[in-house]
Amino acid sequence: MSLNFDLKEIERRANYAAFQDGLTEIFMGLFLFFYGGSLATNTLPAGVVFILVTIFFGKNLIERIKKRYIYPRTGYVKLPEDPHTTSKGIGISALIMIVVLLGAMAISMAILGQNPGVKFFLTYIVPPASGFLLAIGPYWLGQTYGLRRGYIWAVLFVLGGIAMPVFSIASGYEAVGLLCTVMGLITLVTGSLMFLQFMRRNPPQSLDVDEVPHA
Repeated sequence: MSLNFDLKEIERRANYAAFQDGLTEIFMGLFLFFYGGSLATNTLPAGVVFILVTIFFGKNLIERIKKRYIYPRTGYVKLPEDPHTTSKGIGISALIMIVVLLGAMAISMAILGQNPGVKFFLTYIVPPASGFLLAIGPYWLGQTYGLRRGYIWAVLFVLGGIAMPVFSIASGYEAVGLLCTVMGLITLVTGSLMFLQFMRRNPPQSLDVDEVPHA
């Protein structure tokens, strides 16, 4: 039992170290910034294209950057994925939230009427619900890998979503877009600073990058 616990702790710390280069924040920031901007400016097709490009090419791009800048400084290690810490829970939580949102919209329309119900839903329910939905990913990072900043991002998403209707900042898709854009900019700047700090603190080692195995 003790040995198994020690191995789990070693894996957790190794995964924690893998998130110290700032690349996670950079790519999350870019994703949120461009997607949020497409929503806020009503250019959703551009945002969809960016999402598809990220899905199909993002992982390979991150691996190329790590091979070029990270592995020569830290070495290469690929830990086995723990089936108990997969991101399936994120998808399940997101699906539940969507179902709840659809139910809330139906209830709003049933009580207030179609147009007032939709307006109430977009103004007072969509922004905070989106904040909670967007907080799932960062919270999962905090729970799974012990990243305290994951909890910070999650709290900021929630507070940002609540602030939209409270201070009458925006509603509907515009509120979601604004929230994503602001949080994207914050995480992008934070990740960039982390990456520069990582590069300064970790000079390249005597490692042939071409010999790094492919993930």
